[in-house]
Amino acid sequence: MVRRFSASTQRVTRDFYKLMTELSSTSLRIGQDIMQEGQPVEVIFDRNGQRYVFRCNAWGDATDNLRAIYHTIRFLYKALHELGVVQEDVFDVVFEQVFSGFLATPDDSVLLLGDGRRAWWEVLGVEKDASKSAVINAFRALSKTHHPDTGGDPEDFLKLRKAYEQALAQLPAKGIKHG
Repeated sequence: MVRRFSASTQRVTRDFYKLMTELSSTSLRIGQDIMQEGQPVEVIFDRNGQRYVFRCNAWGDATDNLRAIYHTIRFLYKALHELGVVQEDVFDVVFEQVFSGFLATPDDSVLLLGDGRRAWWEVLGVEKDASKSAVINAFRALSKTHHPDTGGDPEDFLKLRKAYEQALAQLPAKGIKHG
């Protein structure tokens, strides 16, 4: 099979983490086993309390699909930030406008917080060793679905809030880096 891009999976993944750092994004998740041929790839990340999801299945190789997503995000970011299309003080507003088409829509896993016995990192959808900014971003993103003011169930929001408070209380005790 002819590949679209020549980069290895390791390089694409490394480049993605670097880009997410530049974007001040957290909770990068690549939702596909990159080793499977011809499989679609889903990339999810949080930024400023918004959860974004990009999907690609245009190429026969999963790594190529991941690289296509990387280039899409990188080129949009470059046009906005590096090329000076927008000034720094309005970058966040323009970023949200441009990327609004990629906002994640709630799925069943987001809507079902369980009985309140799940670990805080499972409720927030972050890794157990997540940074403080990842926890805050995840809470803000999930609050948009679960907050009673936006049509969410008050009991579910309390479960979410409890998980968030547990996370903040345990982060320093676990020696997890902040920010």
